[in-house]
Amino acid sequence: MRNGLILTLVVAAFGLSLNGCSESNPGTNVGERGDLIRRGNIEYPETLDPALAEDVHAFNILIDLYEGLVAEDAHGGVTPGVAESWFVSDDGLRYTFTLRSNARWSNGDPVTAGNFVSGLRRVAEPTTLSVYASLLESIQNFAEVKSGEVPAAELGVVAIDDRTLVIHLHTPNAYFLGLLAMTVSFPLHGDGSDSAQFEDPAEFVGNGAYVLRERNIGSVVKLQRNEHYWGASTVKTHYIEYIPIVDEVAEFNMYRAGELDVTGTIPTSHIEQAKNELAVEVRVAPSLAFYYLAFDLTEPPLDDPKLRQALSMAIDREQLVAVLGRGEQPAYAVVPPGVANYDPSGYRWKDQTKTERHDQARALYASAGFGNENPLTLKYMYDAGGIHENVALVVSAMWRDTLGVVVDLEKREWKYFLDTRDHRSEWQVMRFSWFGDYNDASTFLNIFLSESAQNLPRYANTGYDGLIDSASQSTDLEARAALLRQAEEMLIEEYPIAPLYFFVSKHMVKPTVFGFEDNVLDRHPSKYLYR
Repeated sequence: MRNGLILTLVVAAFGLSLNGCSESNPGTNVGERGDLIRRGNIEYPETLDPALAEDVHAFNILIDLYEGLVAEDAHGGVTPGVAESWFVSDDGLRYTFTLRSNARWSNGDPVTAGNFVSGLRRVAEPTTLSVYASLLESIQNFAEVKSGEVPAAELGVVAIDDRTLVIHLHTPNAYFLGLLAMTVSFPLHGDGSDSAQFEDPAEFVGNGAYVLRERNIGSVVKLQRNEHYWGASTVKTHYIEYIPIVDEVAEFNMYRAGELDVTGTIPTSHIEQAKNELAVEVRVAPSLAFYYLAFDLTEPPLDDPKLRQALSMAIDREQLVAVLGRGEQPAYAVVPPGVANYDPSGYRWKDQTKTERHDQARALYASAGFGNENPLTLKYMYDAGGIHENVALVVSAMWRDTLGVVVDLEKREWKYFLDTRDHRSEWQVMRFSWFGDYNDASTFLNIFLSESAQNLPRYANTGYDGLIDSASQSTDLEARAALLRQAEEMLIEEYPIAPLYFFVSKHMVKPTVFGFEDNVLDRHPSKYLYR
């Protein structure tokens, strides 16, 4: 998922009553009742329809309200959900799931294999306009249904009986189980034609650990434990509240005042204060995203890999993340640490001293034909807003001081910035970032395939493409990981990009709250949280 715009809702007042407590409004004062946990959610979700949701603020809530065939445990790993077991054929093309006999919707109806058929068909239907539908295109006929070429009835998903579901793939997919824990894979009660079943607490029907209790536009979203949930006895917290707070500092202050138990983030301006005053409550962990500079490989001078290597080696990533002060981790590769079934790679020179790196960078710069008498001039483009200008200023200063590069900084508004990606005459270096859609190395490596629309530098290597294709066909996790790592090493050693840092998730968690486990997906189902 490329870094995109998530609509910012200006929440002026969300009508929270911070005083008083009753059975109809349980646990208003945080800490007075052990059966309520309040979570900061940054923004208000546009929709709670699993097929249509596309922002993290909705996903946080939806994984409480629904459950797929598989789910994610507190550490982000795959664990049985509605399916108590499954079998995968030797060729990796047929998945057979056995559903729990006690899986129930919040109205008491049994959750059946047919509910999953209905949900997946609805996502595939072209009229649904599901943003994340493409993640499921390894299912047989999914792309054809999505394009309108064949009817949804021909989707490769079959309910053998109420408790047996078979999913046929047209190609092996080693991370398919992980995709089944995502919202687009959730089951559907009824035909989905009535949006009230997703949005209106009075009409809501879900199959997750919680049900929708209260929802007012722009305000707090309140959940209550689903007593029909098959695992209800293990869900220790009865009430969850998701509070949209756009202002990060305001959220931090609410947390310090005891009005929140878990924050959605930590403001950059307050990270050091948080670490100094509330160190045990600060939770910083690797996240499934990285920030990078793309080089234009389509024309001189950046078609020279030696020059690109010089530019990458001249960037002091440790100093960069220290200056930014956001807690991010320096990046010397493409795949972030912590990704499942993968051993992180990295530049061969990443452990050299700063002096050694800079000496080698200057030698490479000179061998590419540049020096004090003939400095390189580069057009560096970035978008307005966020930290991008700070990154551009720091990196351009490093290139100037180490190599003597003259950098022309070009700032564009977001829409124009995106439109400029294919206007190669307007930039030579462009900043970008990528947020993985699922916990697998391929979500990062696939964007640099020759034909990928997300391949910003226009990197083209048939050897790289072949390794990625071979990995996609492999059902052996160890062999597949080796192929992907070989591809990543090939990619980074040809320097089509300069990875700068890996994003990290940042939360504050009260010491009275247990079950919040750091994970690379930064997803934390409320059913694991308790006091």
